[in-house]
Order: sequence, then C-alpha cells, then structure tokens
Amino acid sequence: MNAVPRPVRTANPKKRVLIVGGGLAGLATAESLARNHSDHFDISILEAKRTTGGRAGSFQDSRTGGTVDYCQHVAMGCCTNFLGLLKRQGLDDQLHRYTCLKFFHPEYPVSTFSPSRWLPAPFHLMPALSNLRYLNRSQRRQIKHALFRLFRTSSENLGDSLAEPWLEARGQDKTTIRDFWSVIVVSALGESIDRVSLGAVRKVFVDGFAAAHGASDVLVPKLPLAELIGGQLTVAVEQLGVEVKIGQTVRQISTDKNVTTADGQVLAADHVVAAVPWHAVNHLVPANAIEKLELLATAPASPISGLHLWFDRQITDLPHAVLVGTVAQWVFRQPWEDKQASPGFYYQVVISASQSARCLPRQDLIDIVLRELQHIFPGARCANLLQSKVVTDPKSVFSITPKFEELRPPSRTGLPWLHLAGDWVATGWPATMESAVISGRMAAASIVKSEFGGDLEIEAGLPRSWFTRCLIKT
Repeated sequence: MNAVPRPVRTANPKKRVLIVGGGLAGLATAESLARNHSDHFDISILEAKRTTGGRAGSFQDSRTGGTVDYCQHVAMGCCTNFLGLLKRQGLDDQLHRYTCLKFFHPEYPVSTFSPSRWLPAPFHLMPALSNLRYLNRSQRRQIKHALFRLFRTSSENLGDSLAEPWLEARGQDKTTIRDFWSVIVVSALGESIDRVSLGAVRKVFVDGFAAAHGASDVLVPKLPLAELIGGQLTVAVEQLGVEVKIGQTVRQISTDKNVTTADGQVLAADHVVAAVPWHAVNHLVPANAIEKLELLATAPASPISGLHLWFDRQITDLPHAVLVGTVAQWVFRQPWEDKQASPGFYYQVVISASQSARCLPRQDLIDIVLRELQHIFPGARCANLLQSKVVTDPKSVFSITPKFEELRPPSRTGLPWLHLAGDWVATGWPATMESAVISGRMAAASIVKSEFGGDLEIEAGLPRSWFTRCLIKT
C-alpha cells in the first residue's frame, strides 16, 4: 500500500507563502510582500513553465533564430503600478516612451495624435483629436460631446451598460464608432465595442487618456519580454529573498492549506496565492473558496493574434503605427537589436479581438495584411517577405462584458488563507499588465491584513490637474 505523502514544512518561524503562478501577478505579489515584510514571510513562487512571465513571454523562432514576443505588450503612462514595479527594481530605463502616435487610414493622409504639453488635462487632448484627419468636423464634435458625457457620468451610474448602444444614444454615427471609438477600445480592451462594458471604456478614456499629462504616453519594452519579465524582473525579485521554482506544476490547493504538485509533492503553507488565469482557477482551488466559481471559469475569452513578419528590407522606420479601417490594427518594428542576428527586418502586426481573422486560412490572412501594409507604407511594395508566423492565443484576455465585470472576485476569498491574483481580479482595470500588478499588490495586502490587520498602499495613478478633478465625476 502506497504511503500518503506528508506535507513538506521546514522549521522556519516565518509564515510560509506559496504563490502558484509566476506571471506578472505572481511576481508583483512576491515583490510587495518581500519588500515590505521580508522578516515575517518565507515566500516561494511555483511556476509550471520553464520561465516566469506568463503571457508576457517570448519564443525563439526556429526558422530565423530570432527572439520575438508572442504578442507585443505595451504600457501607458497611466500604468503607475506596473511602472513603479519596474522602477523599484531599476528597470524603468528598459522602456521606450513615446508621446505621440501615428494613425494611418487607407483613404487619408497620416494623422499624428499628439496631446498638448501646455494645455491642462483633460483639455490637452483637444489638439490631438483635431489632428485626426480622417475625421470630419461633425465627427470631432460628436466625439467631444460623448467624451464630456462620459467624464460627467460616474462609474457607479454606468451599471451594466454596453459601450456601443450608449455611444449611439449620444449621437455617434457608425463611421465615428468604427474609426475612433472602436480603434481605441479594441486595442486597449481586446474585445469588440459591441460586447465591452461601458465602465471599462470609461476607464480607458478617463484614466488612460484624459486624467493627466503623460497618461496616454505609450511605453514599449526595449528587450524581449522573456528577458525583461522572465529574466531581469524575476532576478530582482529573487534578490529580495523570494524563492522561484520553475517547472513546478500545481495540481491542487486543498482546504488544509496544502499544495500538491504534479510530481507528488505536498507542500504546506500558511497562505496560498492562486495567481493563474481565470479559466484555470476552477480546477485548482477548493469549490467553496470563490463565489460563482464555475461561472467565472467558463466566462468567454477574446483571442489576440500576432503576425510575425520578416522582410528583406525595411518597410517603415516608424517604431509603431496605428492602422484604421483595416484588418491589421497595430504594426511594431522590432524595438531592440537582435543578438541572434536573424535574417531580414522584423515587424509584428497585432490584431486584437481576432475572432474573424483567426477563422481565415493562415495564408489568406497574411496576404490581406501584406496588401494593407503595401497600401500604407511605400517601402513595403518592393519588399519581399522572407518568413512569417501567425501566433494566436485563443484565451489571451477575458471578454470584458458587463456580465464578466460582475463576476470578477476580490483578492480575498472565503478562506482566510487563500488569496487571488491575476488581471481578472476586481482591480477596476481591464486585462492589462497594470491590472496584473495591481492584483498582485491586492493579494499581498490581503495576506498582510490577515496577519497584522494592516494593508499595503496601491498606487493611485498620475496626479490629476484642477480642471480634471472638476470635470471628471468620480
């Protein structure tokens, strides 16, 4: 008869914290606890993959030898918790900061979206809106009117409203919704505008664009995500005293605070943090831990596709561009020098909410995107495509519908020793790196509160101008 394995516990006076999942949420949880309470907690991260970082990862392309990210991740200036995490580890210099965006419409000249640096927020956005040359005066007035109404409506009064019907009721015509609202919403929220929660849209425009100067700045990593998050950030967290174990698949978190791994180990803990995707938590935690657990686990996802393209020459020297009225939504030029010296010039095209695109045959999708790039960038017309790869994550982000917003749980669960982290936790943010980091700090705060009755402070965001505080209803 096989003996039942006993929980592994060391003779350590510190409280043991096991964090299941080494993505940004798990790393942020560990960093917050170790930085503030290293004398009280013995912290370990258990990551199933061979590297940390979760969805913020990279792969080595076998055909070109180059390192590329699965999908290009960007942050915005309003992502104060994510940026603060990097800054505390001395990694804030590993991001390119861009203060303006280039918008390309196939039927109009290029537009530069550049907020004013001297007008007070949120009025600093007015010149940027006026510079979108594919919008006529009537459409710009529509947008400004709807933005004002959105600013003056508190989050509590939005209820379970969908974005598209609300915009239509505020005088937005189909073209304005398609070429302005949808362009921003799909990129930021990863879901089509007819499905998203109006509250999430308000979060993007109020906190992501209008709240303060610099909030809408775009920040792009200078390194592959595997090096920045899975490498340098993880090393910095380890240097705080956190143990990081890779290749440790967790099968179960039981009600007696034990964590069982795939290789049969049973690890005892005082606190456990489940820092896994929303669709995986159902099979991991006790059934009574989270309200509406089954509904949460089966909530719909939204796919994001990345088209990785290697050309024999440069098609544009822009670091990135927003594409309007096309299947392709963003195009990024490789933001770092390729140490592997892979052949050709690398670009990545990102398509969020890619349900329709992923239904196309792979070559048809590539041909469509190539024609769009050739129409927009003259340099692409004489370039030869050397290699291509399409990577789609069917569960890249949760579909941020009003129904899902109601299901998002707090970090604290029905079990005082079990805590949740992940961009799907009720952070108030959509599925972003910022939300992941906030959730990690919330999980750390939940642990601290359980032990000491205290709390950890969460970054409140960029300081708002007097005009912003007066105009935006909170």
